[in-house]
Amino acid sequence: LVEIMAGQPLLALLHGVVGLAAATNLNNYGYACVNKDSVTKFKFCDSSLDVEARLDDLVPRISPHEAGQQLTARESNALPDIDVPAYYWGTNAIHGLQEVDCLKSGKCPTSFPAPCGLGAAWNSSIVSNMARIIALEMRAYLNMGLHNSLDSWSPTINLNRDPRWGRNVESPSEDPLLNSDYGVAYTTALQEGDDPRYLQAVVTLKHWIAYSLESYANETRHTFDAKVSAYDLADSYYPAFKAAITKGNAQGVMCSYNELNGVPTCGNKALTSVLRDQWNFTGYITSDTDACEDIWKRHVYKNYPSQAAGLCIESGTDIDSGNTYSDYLEKAFNLSEASQDAINAALRNTYRMRMNVGLFDPNVTSVYRELGEEVVGSESHQALSLHAARQSMVLLKNEDNTLPIPLGANVAVLGLSANTTKDLLGNYLGPICPNGEYDCYPSIYEAIERINSKGSTILHDDVDEISEAIEIAKSSDFVVLVASNSRDGGKEGTDRVTIGLDSKQQQYCEAVLKAIETTDVKSTLLLINGGAISIDTLMDMSSSILEAFSPGTQGAQAVGETLFGEYNPGGKLPITIFPKDYIYEVDFLNMSMNAGTGRTYRYYTGNPLFKFGFGLSYTNFEMNMLPSKRNSIASLKLGVDNSYTVTVQVHNIGIVAGDEVVQVYLQGRPKTLKISSQTAIKTLVGYQRVHLEAGESKNVSIEISANAFSFVNKDGHRFLYPGGVDLHVTRGHGEAINIPFVIMGEKPVLVEKFSKWW
Repeated sequence: LVEIMAGQPLLALLHGVVGLAAATNLNNYGYACVNKDSVTKFKFCDSSLDVEARLDDLVPRISPHEAGQQLTARESNALPDIDVPAYYWGTNAIHGLQEVDCLKSGKCPTSFPAPCGLGAAWNSSIVSNMARIIALEMRAYLNMGLHNSLDSWSPTINLNRDPRWGRNVESPSEDPLLNSDYGVAYTTALQEGDDPRYLQAVVTLKHWIAYSLESYANETRHTFDAKVSAYDLADSYYPAFKAAITKGNAQGVMCSYNELNGVPTCGNKALTSVLRDQWNFTGYITSDTDACEDIWKRHVYKNYPSQAAGLCIESGTDIDSGNTYSDYLEKAFNLSEASQDAINAALRNTYRMRMNVGLFDPNVTSVYRELGEEVVGSESHQALSLHAARQSMVLLKNEDNTLPIPLGANVAVLGLSANTTKDLLGNYLGPICPNGEYDCYPSIYEAIERINSKGSTILHDDVDEISEAIEIAKSSDFVVLVASNSRDGGKEGTDRVTIGLDSKQQQYCEAVLKAIETTDVKSTLLLINGGAISIDTLMDMSSSILEAFSPGTQGAQAVGETLFGEYNPGGKLPITIFPKDYIYEVDFLNMSMNAGTGRTYRYYTGNPLFKFGFGLSYTNFEMNMLPSKRNSIASLKLGVDNSYTVTVQVHNIGIVAGDEVVQVYLQGRPKTLKISSQTAIKTLVGYQRVHLEAGESKNVSIEISANAFSFVNKDGHRFLYPGGVDLHVTRGHGEAINIPFVIMGEKPVLVEKFSKWW
């Protein structure tokens, strides 16, 4: 793990695991073309032919009746007459493998921190580690004959546009660049493995598009029509999907439940054209769980289920997750609501994916076929999960160097989630422990007790017994007060109504902190959450605050190490923590980024509790421009192929090693830029996390592409505009470096044209 943290290649480590699995007995579970005569009988079984030629032979063999079931998730039926097996679509793998069981040996798939925490690391390499591990373990389950799937219905790269969204735990950030980098890292590492002939596995980007509402007021995700401007689509909602496709070559996309500007996303040919014609997407598209049914049953966009099936297939939705295709696609074909060409295109896209991962080549040897039980939940995989949890820790406050806690102290661990491992894990969980529980990993209290073995550690987790908690707190040297929204912070299908703590926890935390306010007892407020918690009153009452998000199975260990100084926190907030009254300032149902006081750091005009990009450390850093760059005005000629490199020197002036994140933001100068429409207040255009030993200095260079200097106009078109901008280089707090910048040219240069269909 030390070598990994120092930047050693992950592949070298994982190749060792692969080698251990080399003796695994190969089997043909999940593979087509396994019968002896299939290669001579069916051209699509001939691995010497290219994929398109094989599809030319396979697709015409599928009748409209069979097509409806073949294009259905979660599982397509077997076609034994042509030696094609059943296939399971959609293995969820948001932060670990799901839809499987622990092995008989007791080994379970590796589980990582939830994406909300991974985003706080500002380090794409930990996302790559996770995705690579998910793919290897998915391959191992296939090889062992336990799970016939190689496509992941992950990652979720929708923006965390509002703290009320119930699924913010799945989203890495509120920022388009962080979400883009997350999507690219996950996609590349999961799909690209050690055998260039085949994809290692396939991602499914979700949820396409403008999806961030579950159930709020009188709307649900099944009925909501998201009204989004061309500007917001191009500037905020599209970028992560575009990046994962154009840079990561993502081979799967999931369309969402909602309508977008009056048209269901799974029944919108124009949206499919954005993917396929503008971004050259070549993969498959699936609906979310029977979003095709929503078209007639809840949106009432069509009157009958066969019409919905026809609209979905004609609009380019290849897979229906539900019953609409299996029950109604043949009828839609017979009524001329679905064409043979559309059905064939869907069959090609879906079978192509299965061929590209090698599931039609049972007799071809591959390193992927060697993966076995040794891979699943291996020690090295667990070490990388712990590394990710450590990197996700964000220190929000450390008054008078309250933290770290000295070993041997008398520590009280208080709060509803203080002794419950499950509350640390987030959502979309695979099997965690062989017994079906979560107790094979420590709780916060258990981890602290183990690390603080030379001191005393006492637990109190009954928030109804405030007087008991106060007595315990007063008799302690240090209080770790756990504040969590893991049980009331929203979930899939349910949005949050408030963004603070529930009333019982709020009263409990306030009472404890007030009781020790005039004593010598020190405290840290430990935040466990998916969506951010507004801590308006608590932030001033506690002498230190550590944000841990949903840190996963290894999270308690990472939290304990951080609290006692064995690990120095270096994460930064990937979101803004708003005041609790934010919910009265911005209408949740309004998708505009400029609604009310604005959404995300890019548009918010109020005063946040903690800013996007903020995070402290146990050490101190200085950041300076290189002497040759000081007092100069940077420039860039108009042109989409140009770039500019920001280089600063970062110096660790403290006495312990630590990580810092250099962040670069773009801010336009409206008086010099000829832009007639709105722009963001500022936008993240580059960043880099760097590790420095005590006293060490490093030069950090961040290349900013020309595209990063572009702005979207009101019609959704992206241009490079001549004029003045500023680059702000910051550590998320402290003094920022401002680089005046001039983009030279006579007239705007079009970077990307927006296609409007409404």
